[in-house]
Amino acid sequence: MPAVELSFPVRGTPLPADNGYIVYQAVARAVPWVGEQAQVGLAILPIQGNPHHGFLDLTSVSRLAFRLAAGDVPMLSPLAGRCLVFGNVTLILGQPAQVDLRPTSSLASAFVVAEGCRHSDEVQDWLVRQFRALDIGAVPELRLKRFKEQSVTTARYGTSCPYVRRFRQVGESSVVGWEVQVRGLTPEESLRLQETGIGPGRRYGCGVFVPDTGARVRPAPRHDTGVWFPDA
Repeated sequence: MPAVELSFPVRGTPLPADNGYIVYQAVARAVPWVGEQAQVGLAILPIQGNPHHGFLDLTSVSRLAFRLAAGDVPMLSPLAGRCLVFGNVTLILGQPAQVDLRPTSSLASAFVVAEGCRHSDEVQDWLVRQFRALDIGAVPELRLKRFKEQSVTTARYGTSCPYVRRFRQVGESSVVGWEVQVRGLTPEESLRLQETGIGPGRRYGCGVFVPDTGARVRPAPRHDTGVWFPDA
């Protein structure tokens, strides 16, 4: 069954910029089906807004969006009109809109977790293997930092890294991820990548690919250490 995108208008208080896991937890409390182990194919897209001093201000175009099989859409109906409260955050959801995924030749993901990889060359090789496993011929690329970022950022292990790499909090763990872009996708490849994503953590907004408009994806707060997703 093809995947679709279900999008809820959202308004409320500012969110922490690093919000993927806490949003997932809030949704799973409201709809326990989301948190079931069998729902690893479900994706929650990063909420868009205006970054401001470590927080994300919601706007009129902010949405809480999901990618899931069309037949599973009724499972999320309890979220319509729901008020989600967690920590100091209050999110009020509107009525959802369902749309089909649209193919586009260029896609990007702000945070891809390359399991077991520590250096950019290892990550690049891992990405190519993942794309080949999906029968995608287009070659993925790590997003280069802007010149200013390159001049002031030093990668771990004491070597300069020219690529965008971030850390996010998942429960008690700090997880490292890379910004990835890909161009030259066929329509079939584009839909396949949007449906399946790459790597773990799609319910936390990781490895989710969206149309690449060329705009920079907002940065998440950095943490001192990074570990990988637990098996659970």
